[in-house]
Amino acid sequence: MNVIAIVSAAGALTFLSMGVTRQVGLEGRLATMEEAAARSRTGGPEIGAMQARIDALTRQLEEQPSGLESAAATRELKAEMAALQTELEEAKTALRAQSAALDAVEALARKAERIDEVQAGVEVRWDGIAEALEAQAVLVEATRDELSGVRAQISGNGEVTVASSPAEVGRGSGDAWTDMVGPTVQLAGDATVGSGVILKSQPVDGTDGEYQTLLLTAWHVVRDIRADSVDEDMPIPVMLRDAFGAKRHATASLIAYDAPLDSALLVVNSTEAFPVGAALPTRARLKAARVFDPIVAVGCPLGNDPIPTRGHLSDLYHSVSSERFWMISAPTYIGNSGGGIYSDTSHELLGIFSKIYTHGAIRPTVIPHMGLVTPLEEFYDWIDGSQIAEVVESRGEATIVLR
Repeated sequence: MNVIAIVSAAGALTFLSMGVTRQVGLEGRLATMEEAAARSRTGGPEIGAMQARIDALTRQLEEQPSGLESAAATRELKAEMAALQTELEEAKTALRAQSAALDAVEALARKAERIDEVQAGVEVRWDGIAEALEAQAVLVEATRDELSGVRAQISGNGEVTVASSPAEVGRGSGDAWTDMVGPTVQLAGDATVGSGVILKSQPVDGTDGEYQTLLLTAWHVVRDIRADSVDEDMPIPVMLRDAFGAKRHATASLIAYDAPLDSALLVVNSTEAFPVGAALPTRARLKAARVFDPIVAVGCPLGNDPIPTRGHLSDLYHSVSSERFWMISAPTYIGNSGGGIYSDTSHELLGIFSKIYTHGAIRPTVIPHMGLVTPLEEFYDWIDGSQIAEVVESRGEATIVLR
């Protein structure tokens, strides 16, 4: 919108310049033609004098007596009268031309007045555009200030900070964006968009500064992304964003999944340490969860950037196909699948969003406050029962370690 306004303003300036140039030219022509009109006005008495002279000659011819001398005088009078008539016609022709020029002068004067009106209108319009641009600049600055304020509120400590190393990302760090929004990533295929949660990067033993980063998501998100491609073993595209919206692309490989539980474990295909990662609670912390506990759901609904919404735990034992899920009241939508459900107090990851209720068979309507979550307690049981990884607890925090 700014560009359009600037282009329009530039067009107004060009038009104004053309109008001024054209007006100067017309004013010059107007002065020249006014001089011609003045000459035409002084030519009127001369024509009258010639006409009076012709009338006098005509009377002389009528009074001229007969005879040879009078015949010669008559010829002279007629010759003089013919010359005067010719001169009179020429004067009348010039007068008509000057009269036409005077009409043109009057038309140009009217056009000049019109140009003055147009110029005045352009100046008013340009003033309005300049005021609009100034107001828009003020609005942009105000929006930037408001965004900074929102980021400061989200951070919880008056600043927007991004951890620079895994050690800075701890349980209850107080930075809501770093603890909950930052670890949420977007997983996308050709026709599928979902969410995922990256865990804290862990150093790889026996390497020189290499790290391993695991990713939790819903199995149906991975399944549907793979279905979009002819390569069923394709790496899953991962998009991360920092606190200021800058995007970073990576991929992740599937390690294990449980279809009935709708859970999947992946590893990010990178050896560097990510600056953010979700904190995992202990089993004791998960068992202490109660209905009405405040939670935050973070996901990428409809392919948007990670969006946090607040709510509560509504049900801790909601059964679907013999599998246990939690129900939450935080608003969620299509695309939240695979995203994280966090404690609003400790910022720990409590579960992975899996399903959402809909109403109606022909044209289903999503019920955003009836989302179903795979609790990490069930996730831990599945991980420990596999031969691929295990859950290790230390210092009040859990970690998933590959075997």
